[in-house]
Amino acid sequence: MIKRWKILPKKSDDLIEQLLINRKIKKEDWPSFLNPDFEKNLFNPFLMKGMKEAVKRILQAISGREIIGLFGDYDADGIPGTALLFNLFKYLGIKTFVYIPSRKQGYGLNNEGIEYFLLNKVNLIITVDLGVRNIKEIEYAQKLRMEVIVFDHHEVSKKLPRCIIVDPKQGGDKYPFRELAATGVVFKLLQALSKHIPKISQNYLKWSLDLVAISTICDIVPLISENRIFTKFGLIVLKKTKHIGLKTLYQKAMITPEKINTYAVGFQIGPRINAPGRMDHANESFFLLTTTDSKEADKLADILDKINRQRQAELERVLNEARKKVCEANLQKKKVIIISEKNWPQGIVGLVAGRLMEEFARPVIVCEKQGSNLRGSARSIEAFDLIAALDEAKIYLSKYGGHKKAAGLTLENKHLSGLYDKLLEVADSKLKDEDLTFSINIDAKLKIKEINTALINKIKKFEPFGLGNPRPVFILDKIKISNIRIIGKKSNHLKFKVGNFEALGFDMGYLANNLVENGDYNIVFTLDEDEWNGQKKIQLKIIDIKNTPKA
Repeated sequence: MIKRWKILPKKSDDLIEQLLINRKIKKEDWPSFLNPDFEKNLFNPFLMKGMKEAVKRILQAISGREIIGLFGDYDADGIPGTALLFNLFKYLGIKTFVYIPSRKQGYGLNNEGIEYFLLNKVNLIITVDLGVRNIKEIEYAQKLRMEVIVFDHHEVSKKLPRCIIVDPKQGGDKYPFRELAATGVVFKLLQALSKHIPKISQNYLKWSLDLVAISTICDIVPLISENRIFTKFGLIVLKKTKHIGLKTLYQKAMITPEKINTYAVGFQIGPRINAPGRMDHANESFFLLTTTDSKEADKLADILDKINRQRQAELERVLNEARKKVCEANLQKKKVIIISEKNWPQGIVGLVAGRLMEEFARPVIVCEKQGSNLRGSARSIEAFDLIAALDEAKIYLSKYGGHKKAAGLTLENKHLSGLYDKLLEVADSKLKDEDLTFSINIDAKLKIKEINTALINKIKKFEPFGLGNPRPVFILDKIKISNIRIIGKKSNHLKFKVGNFEALGFDMGYLANNLVENGDYNIVFTLDEDEWNGQKKIQLKIIDIKNTPKA
């Protein structure tokens, strides 16, 4: 697919300033962005709506030795958040029960979990990464004389449950930053409780950041403001984590602790924590993050690694089937893609929707058929707000929730065509043709002589990279390339030289036959340091390449 190149307007001769402007960082926030400070840059947790009431009720539960029930989501945000709270209450000597639903039960609070808590004489239920739309279930818990506190970060509906809610996206919340992951919201609770409980020291909070970083990176929230602090310092903690389960997982996944970065978390650690919840039940992941027994950790890490390999195989199968279905029906020409099938596991459809969204540059919904019902996941492009669109189509839905770019939904089979028609209608009113083509934002033009170690050091000031703070993208105009070759076990990667630098294009080997030695090209790329045998050298990571237009 042809990609549009968009060179962002030059606003400064200073590259660091230009990158800050491109990322829409306010000038007054430049110092804290470039030099995050854990002690100084975190916001007051009590600015978050509901936090004061939540802390008061939890302190009451602690002093009264009440039994607390934690109801967590089954993904790489809900699991670490639930583990974070469980570890805290264990540290404080509070009896706690945990319930994590299976994929078959579906997302959100459910009556089975509530009844499990009732059986274990739970007084207070705390939800993690869910609950803000579970009005009926919370009413059921309250009828059974259990109080509920919701810790969530999802978009809210107009009607909210009648309980204490801590979610920075709820109406009337004046918290300065609303894009926290659920575990980030839970961490704010720890920060708030630390004002009342001396045992929760600054040291304890810092050592908790490994779990916060996993969630923040894996839930793909913007790595700016507090999320940047959580990620930057959380990566440091991950490298020397005290969690025996994580240490064991590193060994199984052949992860070098000293080299852990956002890629290692997002593509190696996170998928393994996510895998059990995608394939069946996430209990193993929770146990891995809370165990203090090395033998149990070894067993659990083995299970996670095995399930992750199964997930990878299933993903490949479903992705191929889904792509074939899209192309056979020419759905890629519609502004929204919706597909469904019986044997597409619920835990995989979100990943498939994400891949297809990236491939076809439009909103995608992938559903699993379950008798007369459909359960699916949706992923969207920047220009299309999923939740707003689903709000307009809610008469066709049994249940839905999520974010602007990712959502889950349930509906009856008979309503599928109505849903599709409505979403296409919404898309026609919201999306322009240019929204449905890939666009590459380019931070700055470079000359080959400007690529050096000093430039690399400037780029490093912006780490860690992620949503909201992408790795800087550059362009070289009218540059000659040489030594063109294909590499990789599957001969699928492209490699060539640009001046004295090696340039690498992952999965771009198919372009090699169209490139000419010493030909003139325009190249869009990122910069990285490749380290081999202790030697570092600058490498260009190719994003796109085009012939230099003739004058």
